Amino acid sequence: MKLPIRRAQFKTAEFAAWLAQQGAEVGTPTNPYEVVRYRAYVIGGAKPATHIVYAKESGLLNFVGETRAHYEAFMAGEKFAGMFVSQLDPAPSNDGTAVPRNVKKPSRGEITRDGLLLRDGEGCWFCGKSMGDDSTIEHLVPRSKGGVNHSDNYVLAHRKCNSDAANMPLVEKLAMRQRLRGEMA
Repeated sequence: MKLPIRRAQFKTAEFAAWLAQQGAEVGTPTNPYEVVRYRAYVIGGAKPATHIVYAKESGLLNFVGETRAHYEAFMAGEKFAGMFVSQLDPAPSNDGTAVPRNVKKPSRGEITRDGLLLRDGEGCWFCGKSMGDDSTIEHLVPRSKGGVNHSDNYVLAHRKCNSDAANMPLVEKLAMRQRLRGEMA
């Protein structure tokens, strides 16, 4: 099934009705370039996000973020696999964000790990091999040596690689990485 590429081909009213049936909070476009605007909770995200399909002056469509997947599900006659706003408990969590019913909110560590996976891929920072479920968050500069808790100082590593690196200074970790990957110094 091919996505529409022009505003005239886009089934705006039908898509908005489908979104509302699925539980999305369909809003009013805020400028002439917005074709449809809605809020939906993204699995793994901390709070609902606003999704917008735009049209350029030429009429060409721009699907932003998850809107492409949502429109493809609509065109295929499927139900949306994620969660929309109406599936959230009205009472917010401790940090003020809404949480989905019967779904565990991801921990800070899970969110950090997911971000590192997106940034660096699924290979261990030290040996380069796929980690699967065996991933730990490693501080490049150890806390004991002045390292900070920040994503710039984090990488993902196998439990054993992380343990072997222990409290090494960064320069020794880089040498360990080269050795494990068989790279020349």
